[in-house]
Amino acid sequence: MSQLHFSSPDGIQFDLRLPDQIDNTPVPDYRSQAETPHKPTQQTFARAYSSPPTINPAKPCHAFGNPTPVGLGGFLLANTPATMMLLGWHGAGGANGNESAAVGMFFYMGCLLEVLCGIGEWIKGETFNAAVFLILGGYFGASGAVLVPFYNAISGYGADGIAAQFAYHDSYAMFLIFMGVLLLFFTIASIRLDVCHVVLFACFTACFPCLAMSYFYMADGNASTARTYRIWGAVVSLVGSIILWYLFLGSLLDAVDFPIALPLGVNGVVSGGTKHQCLADFEPQSDWL
Repeated sequence: MSQLHFSSPDGIQFDLRLPDQIDNTPVPDYRSQAETPHKPTQQTFARAYSSPPTINPAKPCHAFGNPTPVGLGGFLLANTPATMMLLGWHGAGGANGNESAAVGMFFYMGCLLEVLCGIGEWIKGETFNAAVFLILGGYFGASGAVLVPFYNAISGYGADGIAAQFAYHDSYAMFLIFMGVLLLFFTIASIRLDVCHVVLFACFTACFPCLAMSYFYMADGNASTARTYRIWGAVVSLVGSIILWYLFLGSLLDAVDFPIALPLGVNGVVSGGTKHQCLADFEPQSDWL
């Protein structure tokens, strides 16, 4: 063992002894052994929020629940029974597609819940979701209003009942045509999402022109052709409703952290715009969920 002796002018002395061999005992590693959290994929985000991510979900910045299931459920409870009325199943709709029994569904399930959900999506910063739910909420409100006598939708076209009905049918068909245009734009935008949403919006894009043609033929007095277009519009609406029921179940399973996630189809095929820089945190994948 080596020894060193130190002394100072003040008379302070001390000895330092150094070992001849270095102790090779390993020093414990006190660094954290926690695993790096997995980066969420774009599919996980799309399944929960039904739109391309604009924030990093690894660090949630909101303390509110996901409003999407509320909007989906409201749409389903308003649209599915109305579709049955258009089809005339078991006498629903009075065999001519009358939707008077759906007024309450349109106002309180379709309009109210869609608007509340749209506001929730807007608060979360989900622009696409907010646009879809708020606009569809307005559509259900408008559809319910024309069925209420207070709004004088038909008699406002004159005292002649037959002529007033024809004018009303022609006028309301215009509204349905542009609803179809709107749904076409939703379909194009949903290409950024997944197969389910593309097919869903495509179904309703086809539904509205069929219903518009039905109203045009009713205005022309051609009830047979009008019924044919009404049935076709109801069929594609029913297909869209089935897909929406599937999405509704998937959103509920995701809300309770169910161990099984329903597949939504390929996504991430279309790359995001450069203005959403945070999308670089996600790795686009094209496999099934």
